[in-house]
Amino acid sequence: MKTKTRYLIALLFAVSLSPSCEKWLDIEPQYEITDTDLYKNAAGYYKAVNGLYFQLSALSLYGKELSWGMTDVWARYYYIDPASGFEAYPQVYDLLYDGEEIAGIAASIWSSGYKIIAQANDLIAHAEATDAEFFPLEEVDRNTILGEAYAVRGMMHLDLMRVFGASMAVDPEGCYVPYVDTYPSTVNPPIPNREYMTRVIDDLKQAYGLLKTFDVEANPNYAASTTYRFSPSNVPEEGKFFSMRGTRLNYYAVTVLLARACLWAGETDQALTYAQEIIDLVADKTLKLASSSSISNTPKIFDEVLFGYYNEDLMDTYEPYANATNSQRLTVDDKTFFSTPTNDYRKNFIKGNFMQKYIVENSTEKDCIVPGIRISEAYYIAAECLSKSDMTTAAADLMAIRKARGYSSPALSGSMTEEEFREALTYEYRKEFIGEGQLLFFFKRTNLPITYSGGNFNHAGKLVMPVPDSESAI
Repeated sequence: MKTKTRYLIALLFAVSLSPSCEKWLDIEPQYEITDTDLYKNAAGYYKAVNGLYFQLSALSLYGKELSWGMTDVWARYYYIDPASGFEAYPQVYDLLYDGEEIAGIAASIWSSGYKIIAQANDLIAHAEATDAEFFPLEEVDRNTILGEAYAVRGMMHLDLMRVFGASMAVDPEGCYVPYVDTYPSTVNPPIPNREYMTRVIDDLKQAYGLLKTFDVEANPNYAASTTYRFSPSNVPEEGKFFSMRGTRLNYYAVTVLLARACLWAGETDQALTYAQEIIDLVADKTLKLASSSSISNTPKIFDEVLFGYYNEDLMDTYEPYANATNSQRLTVDDKTFFSTPTNDYRKNFIKGNFMQKYIVENSTEKDCIVPGIRISEAYYIAAECLSKSDMTTAAADLMAIRKARGYSSPALSGSMTEEEFREALTYEYRKEFIGEGQLLFFFKRTNLPITYSGGNFNHAGKLVMPVPDSESAI
């Protein structure tokens, strides 16, 4: 008997990037299929890969809660009025994890994340059991499919740890989250943080090696070039599956993701290696930093976005939260922070009381993107890794981004103290990543107090969402 796998429309959708854009794949949607039917040809594998990204963009994950929603509230980017129409967000703001509403969001993140992991595991198992000759482009197809599946599995595990586990600075040997790498899978107990992070990094290294086949060797323009990363009209000769590499975990995005994971694990030498690779690619003009003048009109700084989540309902979802008449508005805390110094173009991230990255016309595919991995993070990671041994280079890495954002004064120098460096790095994270969910994890990883208009909030290592009771065993 064929083993039935129930896939929501997410696995077989035909993604429309905008009313005027071509679909990623021309596929008739179905609601239930069998493994054999799904993987009977290359198109089935393409469907499975695209389905993973469709689900990553769900509101419970990077379409909202793990980007501009819960994680940014948790990091105190916003002023949250407890008397407003909010329920869950005041609870996470004050670390009241027992609240019914925030527990519901946590359960949705947990179940959605592990569902994606299960589907990635299924895809990996089938692709690894299939010869390259099965695919029209042989190793180009197989390695890209496998590489992206490994990357999704590694990234999703990393963020489940970052939400539900303690940081390595707080409890490196604690057991919080299970690592699931088989399909089907029944009971998977949590494993120690060190072992867990080793497996995350191993998955991302697998992806890093596999994704070179297309993104570096076969057709490098489609991942490296800003012109191609988010342009559905530029289709490579390999076919539509290989276009829009900015909405997929491509080689360059995975390189930054590896640096992120290694830094979280405390493996600073490895983190520096991967971050420096990106910096070197900017130096040789394979990748590029945005010009400061372009940032004034593009709050998402698309020249530097290596990977983002496509959500065609992004503007409709975000608009009520940026509406002054809505009791659930997300009013930016300490707006003056973004306007100092005045020549920092990131001031355009804020207009009035609200973050502007997602207040745009839904006219192009870029308007539907939530940035997930950007080049600037590589500079911040490299700077942090170097700050104890080479403050001059660490300062230069931070200054490279500051200059790209429009200002070079006050300058940072190699004579900075570690405390001054931390303050400068925190400033960069807070400005750069509003609406993208990364600031919370910076505070958690470093165990630094959360800075906001009220001063410093000492979270005392308590930025750990409890594992949902009903989901404790996966």
